[in-house]
Amino acid sequence: MSKKLFQSVILTLMITSSAVYSQQPWSRVSPLPQENTINEITAIPGSNRLMAVCEGSTIMTSDDVGESWTLMLNPAGRDNRYICKGIHFISETTGFINGGKETILKTTDGGLNWNLQYTGNTSYTWQCINDIVFRTGIHGFAVGDHGKLLETTDAGESWQAIESGVQENLRQIVFADSLTGFIFQENINCLKTTDGGLSWNSEPLAGNIPDGTFYDCLFTSPLTGFIFINEYSPTESTGYIYRTNDAGANWDLVYQDGSAYSGKFAFFNEQQGMIACMTADYQTKILLTDDAGLTWNLKEQPWLPWYSTNALICPVGETAIAAGFDGKIFKSTDGGEVWQQKQNKLIPGNIYDMQFLNQENGYALVEMGSFGVTGVGIERTTDGGDSWEYIYEYYMGNFVNFFFLSPDTGFIATLDFNTEVTFLRTTDGGENWEEYNTGFELNPLDIRFFDQDNGLICGQYQVIRTSDGGITWTDVTPENTSWSEYNKIAYRSLHEVYIAGCGEYPETIISKSIDGGLTWQSSAIGGYGVATGIAIPDENTLIVMTGDFILKSIDDGLNWYQTEILTDTDFVLYSILFTSPLIGYATCFGEYYSALKTTDGGETWFPLVTNESSALYGAWFFDDENGIMFGDKGIIIETSTGGVTGTHNPQPGMAENTFLASPNPFADEITLRQVPGKTVVYPVQFELTDATGRIILKKRTESSNTGITIPGSGLKPGLYICRIQSGNGTLETLKLIKLN
Repeated sequence: MSKKLFQSVILTLMITSSAVYSQQPWSRVSPLPQENTINEITAIPGSNRLMAVCEGSTIMTSDDVGESWTLMLNPAGRDNRYICKGIHFISETTGFINGGKETILKTTDGGLNWNLQYTGNTSYTWQCINDIVFRTGIHGFAVGDHGKLLETTDAGESWQAIESGVQENLRQIVFADSLTGFIFQENINCLKTTDGGLSWNSEPLAGNIPDGTFYDCLFTSPLTGFIFINEYSPTESTGYIYRTNDAGANWDLVYQDGSAYSGKFAFFNEQQGMIACMTADYQTKILLTDDAGLTWNLKEQPWLPWYSTNALICPVGETAIAAGFDGKIFKSTDGGEVWQQKQNKLIPGNIYDMQFLNQENGYALVEMGSFGVTGVGIERTTDGGDSWEYIYEYYMGNFVNFFFLSPDTGFIATLDFNTEVTFLRTTDGGENWEEYNTGFELNPLDIRFFDQDNGLICGQYQVIRTSDGGITWTDVTPENTSWSEYNKIAYRSLHEVYIAGCGEYPETIISKSIDGGLTWQSSAIGGYGVATGIAIPDENTLIVMTGDFILKSIDDGLNWYQTEILTDTDFVLYSILFTSPLIGYATCFGEYYSALKTTDGGETWFPLVTNESSALYGAWFFDDENGIMFGDKGIIIETSTGGVTGTHNPQPGMAENTFLASPNPFADEITLRQVPGKTVVYPVQFELTDATGRIILKKRTESSNTGITIPGSGLKPGLYICRIQSGNGTLETLKLIKLN
């Protein structure tokens, strides 16, 4: 599928966090409404609608003051890496998003559709247009990094760069009235205009303000405004609120706090408002004012979490909405005194791995904590994922891998303080763990057991084995590879086991054992990079995944070829899983998708439309159609249709073929016949080549009465390409697989 076609499909997607999900091939389980960091919320003039913009190319819309949200992805065809940094509406229909790669998007229909109006000369996704403001209905300004200053005089149809005179990053632009405006940098220096932006002068904001980091400015009237500055020294960090009552000519200190090092303002009216300040103890305190900001009073705890107030708005009455990191949303309806969490999330951080033993019992390797002291842990569910509890916690990094044989019996590989691998075993579902020191130093990348006694741990440069349930371990590292990284283990039987990894980069290595891991035979299968996943769909087939390739062998690893992924957009693969010999799934992070599927045993892979922009790290399926995918920032989605709609053709492009090959794969011979009902202009030329392009044979037929039979006796096992050209020049290609 071309990138242009994929973008046109994405542009039509609009999903909600409630009823609409049930109509999609994928349903969002957690979090609700979404997990991407929210950067700004605005109230659209002349309506009751709120609109928020997020990282992950995500827009949120609410028509009930933040109780529920509708999601829209990829505005103006921006890919999943796009950062929506800010949003500004000048009327009920006309608005702007400022974002990554120095872009400005515009809507003229209230946000239903977006168009790219301006793009800078940077290739960096994180380099943004940081703020937009309009001083009149048609005259506005935008600011960005490295002194970028833009101006429009036609309501944002075009934007022209003007000289700012500075090279510092410009963070925020604010107008007190139609003539007086300020552009704030990262310190107390600013650009100021008193003529509506005809000229801008660089100057300190005020002589009485200490040197520090600027965070926010808000004017509640043409004369009254506020700024928050943090002054940092080696011994302390103090936050200051300054107030002006003369449009910024002078600023008076009205509050200082030794624990507040950031600030975000929002006001209900000219008298009543708030500021949210992050503190050093990983919380966000709320200060309230009811006298136009002359005094500020600390709200009693509980406070809000860290980075939960990137966006802060008071849309109506005494309602306030705060939003921020990883999609956190909080709402107050009493002027900021009490806050309710509006994001529902089963697992707080990234989900790296998940394994279900049946429909009810499952385990997940997850990120623990939020800022401060963090680590990874293993959580357990006994109710099909409706609730989770920790059964293991680890605070020394991310070197934890697990595997369960049954709901009771499970294993963990991790590192101790001396960087030696520690092995843990449970026989009661994780309530209690027995701990053993393996005596080996390696970063464990995978652990797999075939039964309660026999298992392997692999990592960087080493593989270790146990045959007594993990009490003792021996080194069984393959001898014929050097500087190898062993990443993923897959058992076919007690004796036959494979490990996927990498030799000297970019050499992809597969190691095979036929004696349960005691000895190995390693093979280099190509320069595809580190093999990070392996699957065994049937008794002869192996599938290996690298960062952006999926490789297949149909002769138990003797020969390998690259499979076809039906997209030309960028992606990074994370996991691969087969539910049956023909059906498989791969998870990834791509420009416009996060999952792939195959229905032909891994020969071709097509993108799944998950309606999500976050990376999916893994999948678990109970059968060909029912399963879940999980990943970044705690996202969990589920499907009961195999991830496709009922109208999806499981073999893309097959409907266009005029010839079919059967049986395929083949052993003795294969026959090519015209598809019944298809129109073909004869004569037809058939050309068979091997995977390297070498021509094996050519055949020609004058009519459709008989098929073309190709004998397999003289062909080696592997992939062959059959190119078919009809009498009117029509071309098509078939992949043929020769078995042993």
